[in-house]
Amino acid sequence: MVASNLKSLAKSCLSAKIGKGEKIIRAIDSSAEEFWYSPDNFAFAPGFAFKRWTKKKIIELYNDSSNAKELDIKYPLKSLSNKRLSRIIADICKMLKS
Repeated sequence: MVASNLKSLAKSCLSAKIGKGEKIIRAIDSSAEEFWYSPDNFAFAPGFAFKRWTKKKIIELYNDSSNAKELDIKYPLKSLSNKRLSRIIADICKMLKS
């Protein structure tokens, strides 16, 4: 899950359905910081595995998601040095809302 700001990220986590066999929802904010949400404990906290995600890792996460496959829309991995992280996240959020 990716969101353009922390408030929308928290709201998305509250309404998200957790995957089968999973206990947490992993989410990324617009500064590429990972957060974890535990529905069982109603806990929203900074992630522990990756503190910051790279542009490439965020795009690969989206491109490998069931949403991207269902929509048949992939985010291009070219020219990443010319793109701001906030722009990439905003673009992915728009793609998910479509």
